[in-house]
Amino acid sequence: MMDLDRLFYPRNIAFVGASENILKWGSYLFTNIIDGGYSGNLYPVSKSRETIYGRRAYPTLGEIEGEIDLVIVTTPASTVMDILAQCSSKGVRNMILITSGFSETGAEGVELEKRVSGFARENGIRIVGPNTMGIVNTQNSLFANGTHVRPGRGGISIIAQSGNVGNQMMEWAEQENIGLSKFVGSGNECVLKCEDYLEYFAEDEDTSVIVMYIEGVDDGRRFFEVAKKAAKKKPVIALKAGRTGTGGRAAASHTGALAGSYRIFEAAARQSGIIVAGSPMELLALASAFDSLPLPGGNRVGVVTLGGGWGVVTADECEERGLTLPELPEKIRDHLDSMLPAFWSRGNPVDLVGQPDVNVFRESIEIMMSSDAYDAIVFLGIVGSMKFIMRVYEAARRLGGNLDADVKSVKKRLDEVQNQILDRTIELMEKYDKPVYPVALILTDEDDIIHRKEDSRYSAIIYKSPEEAVLCLEKQYQYSRFLSSV
Repeated sequence: MMDLDRLFYPRNIAFVGASENILKWGSYLFTNIIDGGYSGNLYPVSKSRETIYGRRAYPTLGEIEGEIDLVIVTTPASTVMDILAQCSSKGVRNMILITSGFSETGAEGVELEKRVSGFARENGIRIVGPNTMGIVNTQNSLFANGTHVRPGRGGISIIAQSGNVGNQMMEWAEQENIGLSKFVGSGNECVLKCEDYLEYFAEDEDTSVIVMYIEGVDDGRRFFEVAKKAAKKKPVIALKAGRTGTGGRAAASHTGALAGSYRIFEAAARQSGIIVAGSPMELLALASAFDSLPLPGGNRVGVVTLGGGWGVVTADECEERGLTLPELPEKIRDHLDSMLPAFWSRGNPVDLVGQPDVNVFRESIEIMMSSDAYDAIVFLGIVGSMKFIMRVYEAARRLGGNLDADVKSVKKRLDEVQNQILDRTIELMEKYDKPVYPVALILTDEDDIIHRKEDSRYSAIIYKSPEEAVLCLEKQYQYSRFLSSV
């Protein structure tokens, strides 16, 4: 395994091509590193400027005093061989080559990339790229990538053969308050391959879930061997692009990747323990589930719903994905009989027939969680219902209803009730080591989809639909089966 610590945790960075022209990559990345809060030494290298954003610029790498852990390059492809020679003389061992114009452009670019990789290997220089969007490490506030996104600190690490896809995923993660650990846009992979990052993240203590966007791999045997070893330690979730002929041709022109057969990839992924996602948003949803929830011990699901229709939809989703809904044990049925109207469903899904009593909902979930009959619980309707109640209250006030409390105090109380439900959900997951998947009745763009509780190893994720919740449950069960088989 390659030691990539000084790549992701550099003490000193030299930036070749740093610029104050805000339309250039040398400005995008340089300002991002500064603004992101990186606390190490940052040295701009420029032959035309004495300072860059107030920092002394150096004409060459050799004129920088002391050791350099990482060099970032944004200058044209024609300059790269000379920069590599300077790196060799300076003893630099890590480079992020943002520059494009290599194998993705045709025969001439392929030859140049071969020269770059050959020199780098001979001189022990590890290269990210070329044609990369850079790296991120939230653990040391290093944002050396082309977009100014600021996801929070967490356990998910991303390997992306498309920097655009990877950066968009980080943007979504920031919007939805999903914590990330590291990101690398692997680009053309002339030296460092996606397998190298996979090996590193598998051993990285700050990474709990590994996410991959893959367009193609050069050495399929090595990729799946590395992936299987990694999957035995932590979840590996992959989105394979280039599934169609058109997509495969697009991948070749994008990063020079050979897409290969999707069916072969999918079959090998299952054998290796890789969880396969169908879209970038699905990739992120799965990563968040694996990072936040315990794994189910089996495929038996208990469903609690405020209204019957969503229970039917959830039951269909579960059966189609190989999950079962066992009937209610007599003890649970008798207990619920004492709380619910005579016309309740008396089955699984447990239909609370629209009863708005939060205590009934909470007790129903608790008794289902405590039962050995179920490995996971999906509950629908109570989270988000506070917004529905709020709308009813506001309408009543507009119509002149005799209501004592003002709107703000009612909203505050309803938010407190929902937070108590989610706190209790986390406590139940801690107690029984089973996952719970809350599905919201109403969820707006302003809502955080992840609810955290201090000093808990788990978090509650609020799902937007039964389909999304059951998909995550299915994939977690799939991974649980893989772990039990190795």
